[in-house]
Amino acid sequence: MRAARRARIVGDVDLRQGRCLEIGPLANPVVSAEVADVRYVDVVDRTGLVAHYEGNPAVDPDAIPEQHFWLTRPDGTVSTLAEAVAADAPYQHVVASHVIEHVPDMVGWLRDVAQVLTWDGALLLAVPDRRYCFDVHRTPATVGQVVQAHLDGDRTPSVRAVLDHFMRAVDHSAEQAWAGEEPPTQGSHPLDDVRRHVARQQAGDYVDCHVWPLTPQVFAGLLDDLLALGHVDFAVERITATRVGDQEFYATLRRLDRRRDPAVATEEARAALARLRAELPDESPSPRPGDADLVPAHVVADLEQQLTETRERLAKVRSARDRARRERDRARAEATDPAPRDGTGLVARLGRRLRP
Repeated sequence: MRAARRARIVGDVDLRQGRCLEIGPLANPVVSAEVADVRYVDVVDRTGLVAHYEGNPAVDPDAIPEQHFWLTRPDGTVSTLAEAVAADAPYQHVVASHVIEHVPDMVGWLRDVAQVLTWDGALLLAVPDRRYCFDVHRTPATVGQVVQAHLDGDRTPSVRAVLDHFMRAVDHSAEQAWAGEEPPTQGSHPLDDVRRHVARQQAGDYVDCHVWPLTPQVFAGLLDDLLALGHVDFAVERITATRVGDQEFYATLRRLDRRRDPAVATEEARAALARLRAELPDESPSPRPGDADLVPAHVVADLEQQLTETRERLAKVRSARDRARRERDRARAEATDPAPRDGTGLVARLGRRLRP
């Protein structure tokens, strides 16, 4: 299961080529040392992560790897990603699963990632789709909010982000969303908790939350706007629709070649992104039970693709099974066919092996 998800995140990128940085692996790294030459970075070190998630049933503390770098300095201030990993950069690949929606300053973060990549490096993203998680009631992120956070120099999630997250979050899973169940209207965080988190933010604490509610179309639109404004140094190579039954989508961003004319590189990147956006499905609400005639074409196509993949895996399993059965039957035949003393039995057996 983990290998299959990693394949969806990585796409066509070969992680064995060059060095890799994974941001925020927590207890479920996408990339392990067996897969690539990888380093890990998070907001705090492993001890801090274990303490922060103590008692959280969703996080296995024993599975949290040692962090090679962390953003929080000894004095409590927070460094940038580029500052934290500067001594070890550059990397060929940066992997970030369910990270970009948390970063306080998306523009600054994308610039940091570009800074620590090789000139042709790739940023590989897995991003939760707000329609299929606790963000379902939240308004999608806007380019104005993204640019404002950058101009404000946010190093921690803003009051706006903390309030939007904790006031609007609801208990709603991808399974419930795809089944067409209405999300609850009651938020999952009591007002006292909301006030407490805001007070922490005002006191200077890093209050982790979803800063940017995204969907494939919203994310593609943001990147196009940021490219037009000259705020990002990436072209978008791939952006997927959210698979039926899942809650996340995937994107591959390739660093713009700084040896080229920036205006030309940006124009080409926007043209390529326009083609990708045109291939993304319309983001109308998920179909509800009984709406079979209204199932969007992309949902049908996705189910057909998953069925094809399942059939291919089944064919491989059957082929391996049949091969094992043939080898077993051959071994049994040889064990019950003793060779005569004149050696004709051996010749006969060799003949059977050579016959198709």
